[in-house]
Amino acid sequence: MTAGALPKGYEKGQRTTQSKKGGADKTGLAIVIGMVAIGVIIAGLGATGVIPIFDDMVPEQTTSAPVMQEKPSTSSYTMQSSVATGSYAPSIGDLYGYLEFHISHGDVKSMIGDDRTDTLIITIYTYGDGELVVDLDPQYIGSFDDGTYFVIVDNEEFNDYEQAGTELYIPFELGTEKIEIVGSYLLS
Repeated sequence: MTAGALPKGYEKGQRTTQSKKGGADKTGLAIVIGMVAIGVIIAGLGATGVIPIFDDMVPEQTTSAPVMQEKPSTSSYTMQSSVATGSYAPSIGDLYGYLEFHISHGDVKSMIGDDRTDTLIITIYTYGDGELVVDLDPQYIGSFDDGTYFVIVDNEEFNDYEQAGTELYIPFELGTEKIEIVGSYLLS
């Protein structure tokens, strides 16, 4: 066969079966890509809630044995905060939610740590004489060598508090706004 000559049975301008097959492959590929794109769009709209396609799906429920709970204690304190997981405060100096505390006749507005002075500054709103109980987690604030802390109530040194381990029981009077606890270190 000479260069440029066509195989037997072919004429000039006639398409080969391979070129027809190539066109069909391209069309099929375009259809598949279009269908996948439509599926992705519908799934995205369903996941965002624009199209309610996942609303009827109910997760499989399993049964478990009943849990017996103890009778709650009759303490006059209510838990205002719980210890959060993690080893760092959510923002610089903010320890609210990272230290456990109870307060009677008042509300804790903030718990800010000042690592320059190793001081935990607790601002409160009072509606009567009460008591603040705060558990000072050594992960955040440490005691002095003798195991104690220095307490300041409304800018006055305060020695009438009690300490049990890392818990401080600090009584306050109506109108008290700020309780400061100074330790040997403060990590915030």
